[in-house]
Amino acid sequence: MPPPRARRAWRGRGRRSAAVPAAGMTGKDAFGRMSTSGPVTGGNRRLQENRRSLGTLAARQDLPPRVRSVLENLLEHSCNWFEPAMRRAIDQVENILFGLAERAGNSGEQQRHFESLREIKLARADIAPRFLQHLEASLAALRAAHATHASAGDAPSSRSPLGLVDTGVLEEDLALQEIAGKAEVRNSADLNALAQRLAVVAGTPTWPIDAMPLGPTQLGEAFRHALASIDIDTEHRVIVYRQFDRATLAPIGMFYETANARLVGLRILPNLLPPSYRRNAASQQAQRPPEGAPAPTPHEAEEGATSAADAELFGTLRDLLSQRRRASGAGDHDAREPQHPASREDLQSVLGAMQRSAGAGSRPPRYDAEHFRNTLLVKLRRASPQGQPLGLAHEDADTIDLVGMLFDYITRDVRDGSAARALLTQLHVPVLRVALGDKTFFTRRDHPARELLNTIAETGARWIDTSDADADTELVDRMRMVVEHVGQDFDGDIGIFENLLGDLGQHMRVVARRAEVVERRHIDAAKGRDRLEIARNAARSAITRLVQDHRPAPRVRALLEHAWVDALALAALRDGTGGSAFRRRLTVASNLVRQSESAREDESVDAEVRGELDAGLRQVGLHPDDVESILDHLHADASTQDTQQARHVLERIDEAIEHKARLGGADAAPAASAPAAPVPLGPAEIEMLQQLKRTAFGTWFEFVLNQQGETSRRKLAWFSPVTGHCLFVNQRGARSEDRTLEQLARDMVRGQARLADVATGSMIDRAWKAIVDMLKKREPATAGATP
Repeated sequence: MPPPRARRAWRGRGRRSAAVPAAGMTGKDAFGRMSTSGPVTGGNRRLQENRRSLGTLAARQDLPPRVRSVLENLLEHSCNWFEPAMRRAIDQVENILFGLAERAGNSGEQQRHFESLREIKLARADIAPRFLQHLEASLAALRAAHATHASAGDAPSSRSPLGLVDTGVLEEDLALQEIAGKAEVRNSADLNALAQRLAVVAGTPTWPIDAMPLGPTQLGEAFRHALASIDIDTEHRVIVYRQFDRATLAPIGMFYETANARLVGLRILPNLLPPSYRRNAASQQAQRPPEGAPAPTPHEAEEGATSAADAELFGTLRDLLSQRRRASGAGDHDAREPQHPASREDLQSVLGAMQRSAGAGSRPPRYDAEHFRNTLLVKLRRASPQGQPLGLAHEDADTIDLVGMLFDYITRDVRDGSAARALLTQLHVPVLRVALGDKTFFTRRDHPARELLNTIAETGARWIDTSDADADTELVDRMRMVVEHVGQDFDGDIGIFENLLGDLGQHMRVVARRAEVVERRHIDAAKGRDRLEIARNAARSAITRLVQDHRPAPRVRALLEHAWVDALALAALRDGTGGSAFRRRLTVASNLVRQSESAREDESVDAEVRGELDAGLRQVGLHPDDVESILDHLHADASTQDTQQARHVLERIDEAIEHKARLGGADAAPAASAPAAPVPLGPAEIEMLQQLKRTAFGTWFEFVLNQQGETSRRKLAWFSPVTGHCLFVNQRGARSEDRTLEQLARDMVRGQARLADVATGSMIDRAWKAIVDMLKKREPATAGATP
């Protein structure tokens, strides 16, 4: 570590005097306050520091006064919001790195964590200023940035598709993309409004969300810039990004709401309405430009290219599905178009009626693709004015089959007959209606309907459908409310999915935080129990050696094996077995044993020993009167007493010693009762045990519950490398059944436990990948995949 003066100098970097007014400012600052009227604190200090940097708003003398005022208003809001949020993020990073170092399996790994922790501590004072400097630079370049982004989008990529990419940079890119993507989905309505208002300020077309200043993607880039000078490895850098997400971007909805409110207060699009999310074939046809219309802007051309790519991907899925049918002998399905194909309007109308009837009924039946198709065709025929048999257009039939395959996959991991499966079944028709009208459902990961379906499916599989009897009824009710809302109110407006996704996402964040708190408490309690057991074992072993080497009187032995073991354990807990308190109390026990071998009945306990015994016995919970009686009659023998009263006193003393509440509760055992020798592990179990000792905390396991193969998922939250005790928790953080590493190793070898598969990507992404892989095979399709 550098000397304190060097550390203070490092922490002082980036801090400049706040008393000097910004260039071009006289008398008052951009917010109408006197620049020398008092001390500048918090976000305003950072604001004035950033003005003196390159790319500041103060350097943009060409900006109109109103534009400058608006941008400085947004910058002030950003400083006030992000500074405390980033402090919280860095605080949490330091706690995580310290915890990783504390749990490191070897000294090299521990040193690596401590080095990163040191770098973060040294540079933390620079992180917020660098972040805000980047943020101000993006706002200062507002009018030029949009054109730059558009031209860059038309230019060929500087990175060759076949070029090598640094894996560390790729990991950072993926982490930031995931973080920004989630924030964009959660706050899309506010972001769209902010993009339109910033476009008015900049005098440009509406911003793409990923290029918009103050958007999640640009905030991630600003944070990457803030960390650029910190020398930490990729693993720790990604940890910092995750904490930035949790402390800054997860709750950022309020930031965007306030930013929009400030712009409304400055009369920038005060009557802007939320955008419509209707995306059906009719609206797309209506928006097609007539012949002779002006050429689209670069931004419109980019959107058109995206739509073409989406259509191409959907076409690929259809081709795979057609090949699959032919391979399974169902080629006649694609032979020719039905003579009377149902129109898209008729199909949506019939599906809308099915959606509302499913919502009004009781628990829906299990989804079956063949039954659903037949029911749909019957209802289409009834809806036909002439009663003629209607078929399905090939594209609509393929859409129905693909959505059916999707639901077959995502319900596979949800227990049959559960509340989550019923909720997913209720979502089938609304999701199908979305897919029929908007083929980007198949290709856009951030599609609102797809995001909501994924949230319901993953929540049902991970948070509800566990083997626990005490399911989270509050979460089940919230999911049921969301699904019922979709069933009752969805009629083509995709915005309803986005609104409900935001509500459910907010509730899930609360549930996740609650689970983290519960899990943390269980971990702390397990560590406490483990430390107590280690201390108690050390105390018990020391007393056992004493009583085996000597022959103390029965009462002295009982006192040592019960109350004094607890007193020794408390001393070991406080100072360790090498501490002075433990050694002193062990010496008292040794003196007591030797004295009891030759002591007379009327011999009193040595004064120094008596004082230590009195303090220790009171500390472990013996009543003061009982302590006095024990010390007065420690060497007395009931068989030699002349009076009944004297014998009764000794019996009461023996009872007080034997029945004293043990330290650690019912788990405590007398020193003399050694645990039964465990059955030796076999070679395979020993090898598995060594692997488990290297398992990271937070690893998920699956445990077989019965002969039918049902399993329960449990997370290994913590284990003791000394005692081998494991703490398993469920998704809600609740403590599960107790196991040791040895028991877990036996279960793993016997196939009763296994590592849970590490899921990559969302459940919907995994479903589409599995569907594509299945369609590429030449074997017959699975049930529900064909009409």
